[in-house]
Amino acid sequence: MKTYRVIQWTTGNVGRRAVRAIVDHPQLELVGLYAYSADKVKKDAGELCGIEKTGVLATDDVEALLALGADCISYNPLVPDLDVLERMLKAGLNVVSTSGFITGRNLGDGVRERLDQAAKLGGASIFGGGINPGFMNYLPLALTAMCDRVHSISMTESADVRDYATPGTWEMLGWGQPPGAEGPGLYVQSLNSFFCDALDLMADALAFDLDDRRTEVEYALAKRDIELSYMTFPKGTIAGQRSTWKGIVGGRTVITLNTIWQMGDDLEPNWSLEDGYHIEIEGEPTIHMRMDLLQPSLPGLSREESFIGLGMIATAMPMVNAIPAVCEAAPGMRTYLDLPLICAARLLYPG
Repeated sequence: MKTYRVIQWTTGNVGRRAVRAIVDHPQLELVGLYAYSADKVKKDAGELCGIEKTGVLATDDVEALLALGADCISYNPLVPDLDVLERMLKAGLNVVSTSGFITGRNLGDGVRERLDQAAKLGGASIFGGGINPGFMNYLPLALTAMCDRVHSISMTESADVRDYATPGTWEMLGWGQPPGAEGPGLYVQSLNSFFCDALDLMADALAFDLDDRRTEVEYALAKRDIELSYMTFPKGTIAGQRSTWKGIVGGRTVITLNTIWQMGDDLEPNWSLEDGYHIEIEGEPTIHMRMDLLQPSLPGLSREESFIGLGMIATAMPMVNAIPAVCEAAPGMRTYLDLPLICAARLLYPG
């Protein structure tokens, strides 16, 4: 069984779960850790990520990390640094990332070509995704194998996000501000390009070209001050968002991707939440599927206290589990359509 040496890039909500998974994985070895914050530098990865000490200390020295001779980088910043990604790939380091791209076509003019070329020069592969966008765009494609005709596909994620304690994310989306003040920030643009990439992935798999992509965003306002431990959303400010991305062919919508995120239910409007995922395929046959992320029923198996924590695992793991396949893939930018089945190989729980 081959072992792959992995560097973890950042220790945020997703990165912490990735570190834990890399340390536990029988085919992976954690050999390096990058941290943005000066107060994390020289601290053990285990201390930063809530596990036993690993002997791997966090650093902000990019050159030192690139020189480690690792096989892969697990890259989880909120927004990708394209210059750093290019350096990683040219240095021959494979990359799996949750940072805002799948096909890379929507990152900007020439960016996909730039990263693809860097990967090929270094003999490396780069794979982007997460749970949504990412795996939850791949899952409906697998379900269409049961259809002889497909008219349209819809996938909706909805969640009460009060436990997602990342004020930077909400601030970059314009939450906690009056409507009209949210502005097209860097993260808003990144989020839009990420979901447009998801539309492209699904269209590629089903072998048709999109004529257009359309984005619609609605906001919900707090009916009272919403005071959380990490942030306050004053009355009348944005505390919820319903976003829709549509793939258009021949004048009609063939792919719809929805996200509904809310800080509780004391909002106007107050949309219906399922705290999960709902897939609808209109075809022959028509398929409806609901997917929930639930706490394990086995004692001792759970290490998370909330739905959001389970969501962070589900965001990190499609990338962590893909590391062996990405390291063995042909150089260049890769998607689910280029890789073998990604699953929890060798992760059978012994209890």
